[in-house]
Amino acid sequence: MGFFTPEGQLIPASEEVPRQAKQHKQRSDRLAAKLRELNIDPDTV
Repeated sequence: MGFFTPEGQLIPASEEVPRQAKQHKQRSDRLAAKLRELNIDPDTV
């Protein structure tokens, strides 16, 4: 749930923000792990 601004931007409901943050962190961790598998330091990319 959430609402839209007059410009059409979706503003998530407060209960969605922690869930979205967790999903972003998990995705970031998976991408960093994949880069490490390829011998690429994710902190230098």
